[in-house]
Amino acid sequence: MRELVKSVYPFVCIFFCISLVLDKYATAVPNILLVVLIALFPFVINKDVLKRIKNRIFVVFTILVTAILAITLVAHDFSIDASFIKKLGSSLLLFVLFLPVVDSSRIKKAIIFSCLLAIIISLYHIYFFYISEEVFSFSNSGPINEVLIIDRLYLGFLCVIAIACAISLIKKKYHPDNRYYFAFVVMAVLFLLLISSRLAILILLLLFALKIFYVKNKKPFIFFFLGLVVVMFLAFQFNHNLGERFFYTKSTSSKTYVELFVEKEPRVIIWSCALDQIKENNALLMGVGFKNTINNLVACYETSVTPDKRKNYFVERRFNTHNQFLDFFISKGIIPFLLFALLFITLIIKYRSQYAPLAFTIILFAFCNIENVFHRQFGAYFFAIVLFLILSYKTDTQKVIEQ
Repeated sequence: MRELVKSVYPFVCIFFCISLVLDKYATAVPNILLVVLIALFPFVINKDVLKRIKNRIFVVFTILVTAILAITLVAHDFSIDASFIKKLGSSLLLFVLFLPVVDSSRIKKAIIFSCLLAIIISLYHIYFFYISEEVFSFSNSGPINEVLIIDRLYLGFLCVIAIACAISLIKKKYHPDNRYYFAFVVMAVLFLLLISSRLAILILLLLFALKIFYVKNKKPFIFFFLGLVVVMFLAFQFNHNLGERFFYTKSTSSKTYVELFVEKEPRVIIWSCALDQIKENNALLMGVGFKNTINNLVACYETSVTPDKRKNYFVERRFNTHNQFLDFFISKGIIPFLLFALLFITLIIKYRSQYAPLAFTIILFAFCNIENVFHRQFGAYFFAIVLFLILSYKTDTQKVIEQ
């Protein structure tokens, strides 16, 4: 029985990864698979799993979740923040449930497949959107998020993770599978340029540039990076959405780029209101709670955002802090903020000499700086999955688990 469960368990994790992108079509599937993993987990626990649980990364993450739960029980009404705590707890739970998977390359391939599935379905929807509307204007979030299988920000996040997975699976010596991984990277990059995912494109440029410093033969990667820059330059020429998303080319105003950025980027207003909360609030040792943070932000939008049409948009959407670090600091105080920062400091120090885990860490860090990942179930789950992938690499002096 135990051996059968051990052989089945990784496939349940694989199906879980794939099911996440199909949330619009099968909402209950990830929750069902999570219950299955919980039921099977006792049968796959062994010394290796217990050893991983003692890892500093797991310890810091566990202390973070425990501290937030304790602060919520002591300082706030738990029922108010229950939905947020549930997502955070489910992220830690999923991280633990993935620990028995020894061969993380299976999870990487599952992420690549789920991303490929998301791209194909999204392209299908984009095609029919273009046929019906006879326009391809995705510079604003509204239309594109309705067309894509998941929100553009999260789809960009998924694509970047999948690209990092594909790169890590490419063998140093010739292997027939290398061409498929390379083809996927090209497809995913072109797709990101098509949907004009700004953060994803910027992270990719950073990761490809960083790769040059982690290889002995730098010339091929330098040429590849320059080729990527040329492709992106051409994309800016032919995809007007990119120009509008990055440089606001449709604006007829005489304002400078910085002025246009401040005017058009919602996060400038959101972060300004968040910082005002930090200055005005004297309860940051324990925070004000996740929901109260959003309520205070909405109150700020009502007094600081103009014109009325844009103010109504901010108020109706009830934008959160769009920064996980700020969210922990304002909502739960200085301790969760420091623990969350410590988690990334630990990851960077431990894996600074290995490109793949460092790349995954950079992706997570960048995403947490522009989004509250634990406010959405998709973000919470993928945070745990990427953290698991990072943990699958051992320290610099040890052999990597999957080669």
